[in-house]
Amino acid sequence: MYKEQKMMKARILQAKGYRQIEIAHMLEVSDRTVRNYLKDPQMPRKKVKRASKLDPFLNTIKALIGYNPYYNCELLYEDLRKSGYEGRISILRDAVARIRKDIITEAVIRFETIPGYQAQVDWKEFGKRYVDGKERKLYAFVMTLGFSRKPYIRYTTDMKSDTLLSCHIGAFHFFGGVPRTILYDNMKTAFIAESEGIFHVQKGLLELASHYGFSPERCRIRRPQTKGKVERMIGYLDNNFWARMEGRELEIERLNEDVMRWIDTIADRPIGGIGESRAERFARERGELLPLPEYDLDVRQVIPCVVSRESMITHETNRYSVSPELISSCVELRVDRRNGRAEVFSEGTSVKSFTLAPTGSRAYIMDDEDRRMIHERWRRDRQRRDGRSERKKMRRLESPEVAIRHPSIYDEIMDAQGGIQ
Repeated sequence: MYKEQKMMKARILQAKGYRQIEIAHMLEVSDRTVRNYLKDPQMPRKKVKRASKLDPFLNTIKALIGYNPYYNCELLYEDLRKSGYEGRISILRDAVARIRKDIITEAVIRFETIPGYQAQVDWKEFGKRYVDGKERKLYAFVMTLGFSRKPYIRYTTDMKSDTLLSCHIGAFHFFGGVPRTILYDNMKTAFIAESEGIFHVQKGLLELASHYGFSPERCRIRRPQTKGKVERMIGYLDNNFWARMEGRELEIERLNEDVMRWIDTIADRPIGGIGESRAERFARERGELLPLPEYDLDVRQVIPCVVSRESMITHETNRYSVSPELISSCVELRVDRRNGRAEVFSEGTSVKSFTLAPTGSRAYIMDDEDRRMIHERWRRDRQRRDGRSERKKMRRLESPEVAIRHPSIYDEIMDAQGGIQ
C-alpha cells in the first residue's frame, strides 16, 4: 500500500509538470525508483489488508506526528498501552515511520506554492566582524518568494523587532507587492510562546501584517523542508556572495549596495531542478502579489529623550542639537534603521529630522540654525540677567540711608533722659 501511494503521488506530480528529478526529491526516493513508478502502466495489485491492533489508534498517532514528526515512540507506546493497545512497539515504530514520511512529503509538495502566495523569512548570522571601523555583530535579513525564488537581502547589525519590520517594508517595495503569507521559524521577534506552548504573533508583526494584508505563519518544529527555499538562498548567499567579501573592509551601506547588485546578476541563471530563471518566474509572480498600501506603517524605534540645557539630545553616545525652545522638555526620537535617519517629535509634532552618526562615535552635531537660535537665546538671557542686576542696584541707591551708630550712644541718650522711668 505504501508503494502504491508513492506511485500515485509520482504520477500526480508528473501531471502537474514536475520533472523526474524534482519528483524524486519530493518523494525522497531515487531517480530510478521514480522512473519505474512512471513507466509501469500497471498499478500494483492490491493486497488483502489485514486488521491491525494499531488500527483503532491511527488517528491519534497521525495527529501527534502531524504536530511533531519526531515525537518519541517510546512515550507514544506507553500512552497507547494505557489506552488499550496490546501490540508490539516494533509495529508502532513502522507505522510512525510511514506516517512521518507521508506528512513530510505532503509538506514539501504543499509548499511548492503558486505565484504570489508565499514568502519565507530567516536571518543569517555572521558573528562578530569589523563593520564601519568597529567590531560588531553582523546579520543578513533574507526574504525569498516561494514561487520565483526571488530574494531580498539586507545586512544589519542587530535583529531587533523594529529592524525586522523595517526589512519587511524594504522587501515589499523591492518586490513591488506583498505575498499573501509569510513563513517564519522560531524567530522570537515574530512569535512568542505562552507557558502552555501555544505560539502567538508578536504585536509589532501583527500590526505590520494587518496593514499590508499578509498572514504570518510559523513552520512546524524540526521540519526544515517547509522553509527550504529561504535556507537554500542563505546557503547560496554564503557560498557565492559572501565568499567575495572575505578580506574586504566592510561598510553596511556599501555591503547592501553590493548584495543588491549580486541579486541582479543571479536573476537570469536557471534555478536548479526547475529549469527556469528567477526573472522568468518573477515575471509571472509579480502580478499576483498584493498591492502596496497608500502609505507605509511607521515601524521606527521610539526613544524618549530629554533636551539638555545645551539644547542637545543624546542617542548611542552621539549628541544632536534641537531648537532651544525645547530645553528641559521630553521629546520622542524615532529611529529608522533601514536608512539611518531619525526624526524628533514634540507633543506629536515633527520638529526635526537628521542622519544618524555611527554608533559609539561620540559625535557632537549642531546645525547652523540651532546654533544661531541658541546664541540668540543666550544673548537674551544675559540681557535679562544684566537688567535684573541694574534694577537691584538702582533700588539700593534710591532707598533712604539708615545711620549706623555705636550702642554706647543709646546709653548716653538714656542717661540724659534720666534712665528708664
